[in-house]
Formats: sequence, C-alpha cells, structure tokens
Amino acid sequence: MTKYSTYRIKVANRDRVQVEKWNHEHQDQGQPFGKFQYEKLTEITPLLLTAKNNELNDGNVTRNLGEALFNILFDDVLRQDFINFYYQVVQQEKQLLRVEIDIDEQVIPEIAALPWEFMCVPAQANSGIIWMVTLPNIVFSRRRSQWQPAPPIQLEPDEKLRIALVISAPSDLPPVVYAPVQTALEKLATEQSEKIELLPILNAANPETIDKILTKAPHIFHFIGHGRMENDNQQEIGEIALVDPDFDETMWVDANYFSELFNQHRPGVVVLQACEGGMLSASQSFVGVASKIVQQNIPVVIAMQYEISNTTATRFSKKFYESLANDAPVDISAQNGRRGIALGPTQYKKRDFATPVVFMRVENGFLFTRNSQDSTSINTPTQERSNVFIISGSQVGSIAPDGTIIHNHFR
Repeated sequence: MTKYSTYRIKVANRDRVQVEKWNHEHQDQGQPFGKFQYEKLTEITPLLLTAKNNELNDGNVTRNLGEALFNILFDDVLRQDFINFYYQVVQQEKQLLRVEIDIDEQVIPEIAALPWEFMCVPAQANSGIIWMVTLPNIVFSRRRSQWQPAPPIQLEPDEKLRIALVISAPSDLPPVVYAPVQTALEKLATEQSEKIELLPILNAANPETIDKILTKAPHIFHFIGHGRMENDNQQEIGEIALVDPDFDETMWVDANYFSELFNQHRPGVVVLQACEGGMLSASQSFVGVASKIVQQNIPVVIAMQYEISNTTATRFSKKFYESLANDAPVDISAQNGRRGIALGPTQYKKRDFATPVVFMRVENGFLFTRNSQDSTSINTPTQERSNVFIISGSQVGSIAPDGTIIHNHFR
C-alpha cells in the first residue's frame, strides 16, 4: 500500500482557513489555521478573466495567477506550515503528499468555483517551482470531509479495464468532434490489449442507449458532448445534452437525472468532456454536474473546468488511462495526466494543465483491488486500482510498497 501523508485545507467561510494534517499512519500532525484573504479576490479578477477567456499565453502571467491564488488561501503562517510539511514528507521521509481542498459549494459557491488547480508556491518562499497539480510527489484533489470513502471493488487477476466511449451529438447543436480521442483510445487498447478493452463506440447517447451500454459493466465511462448553464428557479444549474431518441434533437438533462442513469451500474471511471468548439458555458456546466454527481456515491469525478483542445484532451486521457492500467491510484493517474499536458506544447503558458479538476471520495487513491493470481502470490502485496468518474492527458508513475514513486516509460 502506498505511504502518504495528507494536508487537507478546509474553507468553511469567507474568513477562515482550517488545515488538518495526518502522517502515513493517519496520526494527527496538527490543525493550524489562517485567514482566508477574501478581499484579494477583486485584485485577481483580471487574471481570472484572462484564464476564462483562454487568453493566457505567457508562463509568467500563468504563474502570477497561480501565486495569487495560493496567497489567498495561505497566509504567511500557513504558507510556512505547508512548506515545512512538504519538505518533511517529500524530502525527508520520501513519501507522497496528498493535498486536498475542502470547500462547500453550497455555502460559498464563488470560492468553490475558483480555479485552485493553478496554484503555485510563491517565489518568495524560496522553495523552487511547485505547481500543485503537476508535481510528481504531490497529488492534488478536491474532497469534502462529509463524503464517505468509497469501498474497494474486486477485480479478477486477468480482468481488463473496460472503457465505454459515449458520444452525444444532437443534430440541432454544433458538431461533436471526438475522432482524436477515439483514435487515441483505440491505439491504447491495442497497445495495452492485455489490460484494456474498448467497448463498441456509442454514437447516439440517450437514456436508453446509456442504460444498454452500462449492462456491459464498464469500469470507465467517457462522455463527450455539450453542456450548458441553465437558469432554473433563479438558480444556475449544469445540464448535459443527450439525444432525443424519437427526434434526434437535444434532450437536456440535469445532474440529478444524469447521475440516476448510473443506478444500474456505477462505472469506475466516467469521463465527461465538453466538446471542442462547444458553447462557452459547457465546461462550467460540467464542473457543476461533477460536484453534484460525486454526491451520488460516485467515487471519483474528474471534470474539465475549461474547454480544451482535442489534442490536449487526448494527451490527458492517454496518460491517465495508461497510468490506471499500470495499477496507479486514481489521483496519481490524474496528476500524471496533468503533468503530461504540462510536458506538451502548451507547457505552463496556457490554462490547459490546470483544466482537469479531481473530486475524490477515495480515501487513499485506491479503489480497484485485484485478486491474487494463485496461491504463490499470497505474500505479494495486493495490487489496486482506482474507480473514477471523469468529466471533460513523459512518464507514468507507480508506487512501490515502500511509498517511493517509480517512473515507467511508455511503450
């Protein structure tokens, strides 16, 4: 089992940040607190708009945004506390550090909606460059303390990860471009045929066809389509466009309806990806859907908080799935995917690396538990994988029993 320590950051209101720290044995390492610097939000509004409008094209500007977000969450005392804990866990103990952010989107939605995935430790900390979502020895996710951990799912020794690629392209909406992702998944399934099975592609996603594909019990449900933010009773709610089975036109469904479709079978991984060139609010709506779906006992949700190119989505998906196939925990797989984006052409100049948002219900990143091959493996540490719900890609890291990170080259 992976050794890791946890640094959970809870923002309960607009004034206070409460931290809870545990070591790898889940022993309390202190509960420091600090001031949430809410007043600084107005200062970074121009930077947030630059990211939202996809106008980031300078690594220095991106880092300015990341440092500003960090400074809002960490006052001087908490910043030093985090640096000290990071060096203790990562540098001295050679373990993994899980950083979890806990924000109630019902109470303070404007704070929960901030792109915390951009966070970077400020230069004045003299700690080098630490991007929270791409550093290999950190795994960054969003997790509510009130969520109950998801139980493990048993996999047979030779059981493959089954992926269902689901496309929703109503005729009355702009085209859904999914070929690059499909090609990448087909290639991955061929190269990793002993570990991955790609189910027949579902091209017309409606409640009935989704119900049918779920009878095949996919571990991964990758959805590509349109979304929107719709005003309902004076509230904006995220909606997803399915295809009306009778008229081939748009059938809008909200998060509650969409999540109910998984009552027959809850996939390990569901990927909700806003299609490239879709409506501007699509990614925002998918994140809204994600925060609702994770409350429906879905173990992990990974949502794209901005629209990204098919190339970037493909890069993330490839690294993420390949890492899962190599038995990495789900949050490490997502971290590998984000790092894979940063190692690509967009680097840290654009918003792409900070786009995937991970919502976790899994206590330690593991959810799939693989049974032993035979009696000779009774003394072999159990291999485990993670169950994920993704909403929308160097090296893949796996974890040795002593907690060290092993980097594996792609084939």
